[in-house]
Amino acid sequence: MLKIEQFPLTIHGINLPQRKDRKYNLRKEFISKNEFILEILCPISDKNATKSLWLTIKEIVQNRSEDNFVIICEDDHLFTQDYSKDFLFESLSSAKEKNADILLGGTSWCNNAIPVNDHLFWVDRFSGLQFAVIFKTLYSKILEANFENHDCADYKICDLSDKKFVIYPFISVQKDYGYSDVTPKNNGEGKVTKLFYDSSASLSSLLHVKKIYRENFPNSSSFSNNYDIISIPTYIIHLPERTERLEHIKKEFTGRKEFDLTIVEACRHTIGAVGLWQSIRKVISLAVENDDDVIILCEDDHTFTQYYNRDSFIQNVLDAHYQGCDVLSAGIGGFSHAIPLADNRYWVSSFWCTQFIVMYRKFFQPLLQESFDDTVTADDKISEMTSHKMVLHPFMSVQRDFGYSDVTQSNKIPGRITRHFDTANHQLQACADAYKRYLSK
Repeated sequence: MLKIEQFPLTIHGINLPQRKDRKYNLRKEFISKNEFILEILCPISDKNATKSLWLTIKEIVQNRSEDNFVIICEDDHLFTQDYSKDFLFESLSSAKEKNADILLGGTSWCNNAIPVNDHLFWVDRFSGLQFAVIFKTLYSKILEANFENHDCADYKICDLSDKKFVIYPFISVQKDYGYSDVTPKNNGEGKVTKLFYDSSASLSSLLHVKKIYRENFPNSSSFSNNYDIISIPTYIIHLPERTERLEHIKKEFTGRKEFDLTIVEACRHTIGAVGLWQSIRKVISLAVENDDDVIILCEDDHTFTQYYNRDSFIQNVLDAHYQGCDVLSAGIGGFSHAIPLADNRYWVSSFWCTQFIVMYRKFFQPLLQESFDDTVTADDKISEMTSHKMVLHPFMSVQRDFGYSDVTQSNKIPGRITRHFDTANHQLQACADAYKRYLSK
């Protein structure tokens, strides 16, 4: 264990003078903990509460620039039952060993989290600074950063650093006062409490998933095959009047003998998303009739990327099957959490977009038996139905932006769907970089 500053540790508690109930709470949280010295300070005044918090953090960092780290604490912080002096010390040492820029005692939301060990998660983005350790490696970036009126302190730190960690189980949450001085959207009794509960449950699930795949499934099928003789049943959903899409999709598959194409006329519905779900059910019914073991379900806006490789793709289809996969996507427009299972394949908790997905036989009947109504969306429904979802990265498939969508109204804005895929790609690359940095040894 690396040596860090000895206790007691200075806590910089931020409190508005008029919030006397919060000041009382803050003092109460620390009064019996001799490992801390609490210094309560008034935030720098600004009509924008989020900017006030940022300016206050900046001043603390500037005043303590010689310290190896500073601990920022908002006045709604609450220690959880999992807090202990030793646990905090171990977490600080572990984070410092990994060159952390920031260590969070708990977070109300995060995405793209990777369990570095059983008690420390790397996170891509987060919200919640009620108990945060800021390390010296981040000082200069904070002091030099431009902070606009639309910025938030936690998201700004996300933009400034790729070395962000959260302690698990959480040692800190926010006390629910029913209002927030910094984040108005969190106003409402019980809302903040639920956010922290859901965030903690999400990280717990990720640890569970990691354990399952580590203990029960091989990383590879070790299955050698002659890929030249493999042809996967591929069902393309298409509306006949969309002739430009048919021309596009046929061109995408030209010369690719690994795909056995069937064009399936899309089901029509006044709600495009319902029509897509009915079309997917139609495809699955055909797959059952044809006694298919595995299929590719493809929409007519699918486009292969430069990263598509036949042998790599087929091997991943086989390996995903051996790891219990129900649905394997070749590219997605969004997700929440991902865990690396192989060099270019990730488990995902949920996903957006179904332009090119592999489905395995064991998922056919559950999908056909699943109830639905007019609020159904294919990606959300599939994400809810199974936890055995994976995606390839770098993406082998994205959606071509035709400037309109027959399914998703918001994607009628030109360029939006491309931005979704670009964002998801960036997030998964951040996940890949973190995995290589902290786990691939």
